[in-house]
Amino acid sequence: RITLADISVASVLKAQCSWLLGPEERAAIPNAIRFFETIANQPAIKAVWGDIVYIDKTAQYVPPAKPKKEKEAAPAAAAPKPKPAKKEAEADDEEDEPLVPEEPKAKNPLDDLPKSNFNLEQWKREYSNRDTRGAGGSLEWFYQNFDKEGFSLWKCKFKYNDELTLTFMSSNQIGGFFNRLEASRKYLFGSMGVLGEANNSIIAGAFIARGPDYKPVIDVAPDWESYDFEPIDLNNEADKAYFEAALAWDLEIDGKKWADGKNFK
Repeated sequence: RITLADISVASVLKAQCSWLLGPEERAAIPNAIRFFETIANQPAIKAVWGDIVYIDKTAQYVPPAKPKKEKEAAPAAAAPKPKPAKKEAEADDEEDEPLVPEEPKAKNPLDDLPKSNFNLEQWKREYSNRDTRGAGGSLEWFYQNFDKEGFSLWKCKFKYNDELTLTFMSSNQIGGFFNRLEASRKYLFGSMGVLGEANNSIIAGAFIARGPDYKPVIDVAPDWESYDFEPIDLNNEADKAYFEAALAWDLEIDGKKWADGKNFK
């Protein structure tokens, strides 16, 4: 299903491809070009835009010739400005002062939770710098340091998978969801992926959230209710396998294998 946003983005790509982006630049952004061609070849769009036109060579910038400068006469010495009266200066200072004091920032209730020995920021670094599985991997570090009293683990699955089409567009949807979670970055880690193939895929993954409940951390994103959340019990072998696979990007559900993914960290 094509949206107005798809057509708007494709319009920009059409203009760029027809006068600016040469073969080398187009080769560097294959996903964007594939998206553009998908939209441009829709019958209703093609009837208006016609055939796709690509330039054979990247447009080159040619600087304009510099005009010759005529020698300017030396400026006359500026007359000294009179010093403002002391009372006028004091009046200006008073006008600059804010009339209403700034309100202090509201404290996040998550900051009032009991202190935890599990350092979420350190975990994010370990996850980024180590292999996920195996001896010395980030999962090994996680199990050695995780605080189940201060943090909770959650499965996250998109509710409306029948609306998903191309896998790269679903991956972009995950990226948008993560962007809208920005206010909770210090309280949250996530690993989400697209499983399956075009027109037959799902979005699923896992989150590590500060506190016993996901909602105070996740509901900063306006679209959080488009996802289902289930607690992960590490004492349950199936839940533990799901959690590890989501972090290792090899999660498979109902025969649908991991195709693309993103991390929130």
